[in-house]
Amino acid sequence: MPPFRARESRRLGFQCKHNRGTEAAYARLSWSAGRRLTIPLADNIQPVAPSRQAPSRYLTKTSHDMPTINTDALDGTVFISDNLPFLRSLDNESIDLVCIDPPFGKAQMFRGNIKPPLTAIERDAETALMESWSVFDEASAYERGLEYPDTSGTTAKFEDIWSFNTRVGRGSSDRIALQCPGVALLINATRRTHSDSIAAYIAFMAERMLEVRRILKPTGSVYLHCDHEANAYLRQMMDAIFGRENFQNEIVWAYGLGGSSPRRWSRKHDTILFYSKSNRPKFNKPTEPATSARMRGQMKGMSDVWDDIPSLNNMANERSGYPTQKPIALAKRIIEASSNPGDLVLDCFAGCAYVPVAAQLTGRRWIACDMSPRAWTVVRRQFHKHPEIGIVTEGEIATDDADGGKIEQKLENGKRVIKVRGPGQLPIRTTADDPVPTVVEPLPEIRYRQSPVESGDQIWSAFIAQWGPRCWYCGAEKVADRRELHLDHIEPNKRDGSNDDCWNRAIACTICNSNKSDKLTPEETTRQAREDGLIKTDALMDEVLDQFNRRREWARLRWECEVKPSKSQ
Repeated sequence: MPPFRARESRRLGFQCKHNRGTEAAYARLSWSAGRRLTIPLADNIQPVAPSRQAPSRYLTKTSHDMPTINTDALDGTVFISDNLPFLRSLDNESIDLVCIDPPFGKAQMFRGNIKPPLTAIERDAETALMESWSVFDEASAYERGLEYPDTSGTTAKFEDIWSFNTRVGRGSSDRIALQCPGVALLINATRRTHSDSIAAYIAFMAERMLEVRRILKPTGSVYLHCDHEANAYLRQMMDAIFGRENFQNEIVWAYGLGGSSPRRWSRKHDTILFYSKSNRPKFNKPTEPATSARMRGQMKGMSDVWDDIPSLNNMANERSGYPTQKPIALAKRIIEASSNPGDLVLDCFAGCAYVPVAAQLTGRRWIACDMSPRAWTVVRRQFHKHPEIGIVTEGEIATDDADGGKIEQKLENGKRVIKVRGPGQLPIRTTADDPVPTVVEPLPEIRYRQSPVESGDQIWSAFIAQWGPRCWYCGAEKVADRRELHLDHIEPNKRDGSNDDCWNRAIACTICNSNKSDKLTPEETTRQAREDGLIKTDALMDEVLDQFNRRREWARLRWECEVKPSKSQ
C-alpha cells in the first residue's frame, strides 16, 4: 500500500483492506492517460466498527486512539451517495446545523455548462474514482443510487422530476405514516390540491427531514431553501415534523436577476424555511448598518427579507455550471447566525459546494453529500478558488513546474485535506433510533357553527306576542320596538350558534341590557334594577323574578314542543 494512503487512513480513523488485486488496480489507475495519477482506492477504506464496550454514544478510534463521536472523523468529507442512507448512517444529535438547497419540485431536468469544461486529467480522475466504487455506466450508477455524470465533462445537470413509482417506495410511505402521521395525511391532500408529482416530492423530502430531525442537536437548526412551486406544502411538512412551535422564520431572499412575465408579477424571490430542533436554538442575531438618514451610523437588527445578496450572474467567479447555484454569501449569513465556530454543518444536497466552502470560510466543521460523482470535482474546484483557507483535496492532482510538469500527489504540509467517500463507505451509525414511540391520538370531532332554527326577529316577535312589550328583568313596559326592547342572551353568547335559540333568550330594556352585559346573572340583573329604582319595592322584585322564571320555562317548552320538532324535520 502506498505510504501516504496508510498514513491518511490511520489519521482519519479508517481501516484499509488491500491485496494484490487492489494494489494492481491502484497501479493501473496511477498511470491512467499516460500520466501518474494518485487517486485513493476508496472502496478499500472501511470505517472501524464500534467496540462492544463503547457507551451509549458509540465511538470511533482516531490515530491517537482518542474516542470521538463518529462525525468527528468525518469532518471535511464529501460523500457521494443517495442522501437517505447517508443520513441514516449518522448518529443521533450529532449535527449543529443543516443548510440545504434541494430540488424545488419543478418537474424538469436542469442542465448547465461546467465552466470551464473538465480537463482530460479531471475526467480521468472522475472516471477512476467511479470505477473504484464499481460504477462504470448509468446502469451501475443506478444500482448504487448515484447519478452518472456525462462523460464529456461539459455538463452540470440534475433531475427535478418526481413520481411515486420512481422516487418513493411503499416502505417509505409506511415509515412516514408510522413516524409522522400528519405528513402522510398532507401527502394525500397534496395529491388533490396540487398533483401527484408534488406529493411524491413531499414524500421524498419528508423521509429525509425525519432523519434530519433525529441527527440535529437539541440546539440545532435546519434551513430549507425552496420557491413558490412547493413552499406552501414544505412549510406544512416541516410543521408536522419539527412542530409548528419550532418554526422560526420564513426568510425571503429577493434578487434582481431573471426574466419577467407580461401575465403576472415577476417572480423575484426564493423562500428559506428556518426551523429549530427545540425552543432553544443557537442564534447569533446579525446586524446591518441603518440606511435611514435619522439612524445613519447606527446598527439595526436584520429582518427576514434579504435583498442585499444578489444571485450569481453567469460571469461570477463562483459559478460552477449548475444553473440553480446559490452564492456563498447566502450560506455564510445562515451559518454565522445559527452556529458557532467549530460547530458541525451538514449539506446533504451539496452539488454546488457553496455550503462547505462557506462553512470552511467561517471556521466551522462540515460534512457534505451528493448523489452525483461530479460534485467531488466541483468541490475541488470551488475550494481552489479560495487558496487563502489552505485546502488540499484528497487525491488532488498538481503539476510541479520545476520538474517539467511532473504530476505528483500534494502532501498535507500543514494544510487541511478534505476527503471523498463512495456509496459503500458510509459511516457506521452507533446510536439507536429515537426512543420516542409514535402515538397517534384521534382528533376531536370538529364542532361546526350551528345555525339557529329561528331568526332573532322571529323569537322577539313570539315573545312580545305572548308576554307583551315588557322587560323580563325589571318588568317595565316599553314601546314594541327592538330599539327599546332588546333580545338578550340569558347565558353569554358563545358565538358558535349553540345558544342562539329561544330557550336562551329574553327581552331586556336598554338599561337592564347594559347592566347585565356578560357579567350578571338574571337574578343579579333584577336586583341591580331594584337598587337603581327601576323596581320600587322588594315585593315587586320578587314578582318580577317569578315572572322571569315562568317566561323562561315557557320559552324552554316552546323550544321542545314547537321549534325543535321542526328542526329535526
